[in-house]
Amino acid sequence: MTSTGGPDHADGALEVHVLGEFAVLRAGKDVGLPPSRKTRALLAYLAVVGRPQRREHLCGMFWDTPDDPRGALRWSLSKIRQVVNGEGREALVTDRNTVALRNQSIALDLRRITAMPDPPSLAVSELEHAVRLFKGGFLDDLSLPRCPEFEAWRTSHINDVDLIKARILRTLVERLAAEPSRALPYAHALQAMQPGDAALAAAVGALAERAREQAVSAPQPLDRRDAAPSPPADSTERPAPIDIRFCTAADGVRIAYSVMGEGPPIVQAANWMSHLQLDWESPIRRPWIEALAAQNRLVRYDERGSGLSDWHADDLSFAAMVADLERIVDAASLDRFTLLGMSQGCAISIAYAVKHPERVSQLVLHGGYAQGWRARGDPDEIARRTAMGTLLRQGWGQDNPAVRQLFTALAIPEATHEQQDWYNELQRKTVSPENASRLYGGFADIDVSALLGRVTTPTLVLHARGDQSVPHACGRAIAEEIAGARLITLESNNHILLAHEPAFARVLDEVRRFIAADQPRSPSAPASDLDTERRHVTVLAIEIVSPLHAFASVDPELVLRQIDPLFESTFRIIERNGGIVSASRDTGITAVFGTLPASEQHAPAACRAALLVKSAIEAQSEGSVRVRAGLDSGEVVLRTRRVGGSPRIEVTGVAVRTATRLAHALRRGALAATDRTRVAAAGAIDMTPMSRADFPRFDRDEEAYELVPEKSG
Repeated sequence: MTSTGGPDHADGALEVHVLGEFAVLRAGKDVGLPPSRKTRALLAYLAVVGRPQRREHLCGMFWDTPDDPRGALRWSLSKIRQVVNGEGREALVTDRNTVALRNQSIALDLRRITAMPDPPSLAVSELEHAVRLFKGGFLDDLSLPRCPEFEAWRTSHINDVDLIKARILRTLVERLAAEPSRALPYAHALQAMQPGDAALAAAVGALAERAREQAVSAPQPLDRRDAAPSPPADSTERPAPIDIRFCTAADGVRIAYSVMGEGPPIVQAANWMSHLQLDWESPIRRPWIEALAAQNRLVRYDERGSGLSDWHADDLSFAAMVADLERIVDAASLDRFTLLGMSQGCAISIAYAVKHPERVSQLVLHGGYAQGWRARGDPDEIARRTAMGTLLRQGWGQDNPAVRQLFTALAIPEATHEQQDWYNELQRKTVSPENASRLYGGFADIDVSALLGRVTTPTLVLHARGDQSVPHACGRAIAEEIAGARLITLESNNHILLAHEPAFARVLDEVRRFIAADQPRSPSAPASDLDTERRHVTVLAIEIVSPLHAFASVDPELVLRQIDPLFESTFRIIERNGGIVSASRDTGITAVFGTLPASEQHAPAACRAALLVKSAIEAQSEGSVRVRAGLDSGEVVLRTRRVGGSPRIEVTGVAVRTATRLAHALRRGALAATDRTRVAAAGAIDMTPMSRADFPRFDRDEEAYELVPEKSG
């Protein structure tokens, strides 16, 4: 193979992606994958090795502990057949002794990288195309700590792939030395792979400085919508090397916005504390701006009441902020664009995408929430945030940065002292104490949760696992409620990612890949590809927790070693009782009963599955973990997408949210059903009323009933 351009497969063959999160595509569309992590890992392994494997070897690699490893292998192979076979092709070939995937039926992204000529011999366009193939590390999402042989194989490939990627990036940076703005994103990606390389860090700093100098010396557009108003006195110390314009909202408030870069447009919705001029000089915000504008036309604006926009604004409501976004889009003369939301900008973006689906091509949501901290209803969080609001009102404008440091520590806990000092000062210069308090209180009551099910735009959700400002659960909730949304969990504790973090490069890779993929869907999807119907079902939300509900504080590898085999058992029990897994999270599973096929016995089936899961998991773990679960019955919307010949069911509705909230509200390992599920079960399952003390954070007007195990004998 002498070129990285174009797939190396025949028409209709499967595409298997192992560079990043594991994915299988047919005809350019994602194929639904089994929820079982081991089954996906087995499929990836067979695709990469490309030759027949003995069943004994596969059993030893993946199932060396169960009583029936061959049975577990057969179950996984049955799921793999549903993914890879179809359209008259038999990609999976098995006999009594061996298992294999036909090489000619698989187009593997890894193969395109390993067959590539030496990077220095490639043209810049070929190198840039090759970089786009790296959507993350090798099988980023398929770590199996309990399978050491598989992990050793995966780790070896991770190292090999990283070496190839580093050579490509280094070659690109060298070849693009005369174009610093174009080279900078690749330099940041290389630095993220080698954070301890002091010489590289210095070179990246010098490259960034050259890019800034080049931007400053570039001719500035003279055609502006309005003349600039006088900004706050202490915000005019240095000119901004970017094109800053102004437009006027319906209520007369003037909004500052900037346009930078060339390419497909990205509009970033305003978020808490931005300043178009100071952001460009910021060691925290500048890398984001440079990276996003490197290949796209980036439109940003300052929120009303802050930055270079008017500070004197009577209306700081959510509705006014959505209207400001509408005005910015019109002022920038954009017809269709990617909409990027960060933090509370995610809620604004969701509202805009629902109101104007024809204008938003892709929706990217990073570190956001659908419900503000007061709307989420957690008493502990409300008390903590209210106390911070009191401090904000009293100390925001003081020279002593102690109060602002509280917010800085939540936003960038892993930043250097210099970065934190800079962010403290940015907060003071960006917004007045009065407006900071008004905005902080307004964000608390944001609630667009009812709009999530109406989003029809392709959506990418990114959220740091250890985000201190907005809990990871908020991003997960958004992804679960938007049909077809993809959630990417980033390994960071920062709300605002820093340029040296691997997570920063991961976000850029994922966003560029997402924007480049033209995937029209929903209202325009042909009827043969998307079926929507309403149906009464029972939803089972299961959480697997330790006795102290403390998985979040445990080493992730230890968690996976415990969780993986428990998930395998849960998947099988759900399937055998007529359910389908609609969502799978770090320590939780959501399943729906009454869909395939439709059944009036969905409530008893879900209850029996819950009882079996609890019994099996607590026995399998020898009591080291506990199960709690919530069940609710009601009408949901089922969207069945047929992608690559495989049906993928997306479920949205009140029952999904209620079951999840009930499970999370339980204070002990119990199986709790709402009164709707109790009625739907029609006496087939024994239940007993629960005390309000067992689920204090659940809706006050809702009753819950604990499932009682059937007596043996």
